[in-house]
Amino acid sequence: MQRRENLGEVFHSFRTNRNISLKQIADANISVSQISRFERGDSDITLGKFLRLLENMHVEMNEFMDAVHGNDKSETIQFMRQLIPLEYKRDIAGFQRLFREQKEKYEKSPSVYQYRLNMILAQSFICKCDDARPFPKEYMDEVADYLFSVEEWKIYELILIGNLYLFMDIPLLHKMGQEILHTYEKTGANKSLVLITLLNIWETCLHRNALSIAAYYRDSILPLIDDETMLYERNLYLFLSGLHHFLSGEKELGTSQMKQAIQIYEWLDCPHLARNYKDDRMKYAP
Repeated sequence: MQRRENLGEVFHSFRTNRNISLKQIADANISVSQISRFERGDSDITLGKFLRLLENMHVEMNEFMDAVHGNDKSETIQFMRQLIPLEYKRDIAGFQRLFREQKEKYEKSPSVYQYRLNMILAQSFICKCDDARPFPKEYMDEVADYLFSVEEWKIYELILIGNLYLFMDIPLLHKMGQEILHTYEKTGANKSLVLITLLNIWETCLHRNALSIAAYYRDSILPLIDDETMLYERNLYLFLSGLHHFLSGEKELGTSQMKQAIQIYEWLDCPHLARNYKDDRMKYAP
């Protein structure tokens, strides 16, 4: 069995990395103080309560256990953790440094293909920060070949798709989305990451006016957001549903739904999200 302290430490890491408070995941069956003692390693909790906490935090059991066994400390995870603050600052120089580091590692150890993929991932962030830089087509072809050669898509593969989808054409994007859904239906793993990726694919299809394919994602995503605690995902679904109605000719209904979603972000004191989606709405419905 894993040491109690290790389980609590990993749980604390997941919670704080997602900016989730103790109060947000506590419920009638487990209090804030119980969760706090568990995280500190001062006490145990029952399996039922633990599974409920993971559910409240939208963390899959296999994802959690991977972290317990040390995968969260792996070189690849450490690399990916550097991406978030750099993206927030739109630090192109920082991404270029990561690109060079991963390229040098790959040249020294070409058998470690992960370095090559990390290098491509860093390049995608450079291109997202600077629209004038085209993402190399050969990189996209290489990633596609890799993704369809592995037996099962796990967290890293979903992260790859979640950061490269903007550079895919609609046929490839749809193929990726269908495979993500197929894998999720088989394993039920990584629901939160799967859902965000599918929402991004749906949004991209809408922006590119691929409405028939967008309808596939609208209908496929709906059963995945049945949990009322998934506030961000459900509100994003509302916004995209409004955009979908608007682009399909139902302009009054679409505008109303988009405004409602933006208002909810404002009520939840999420000004950046509210502004981003307000800007998005204004492109279509001033």
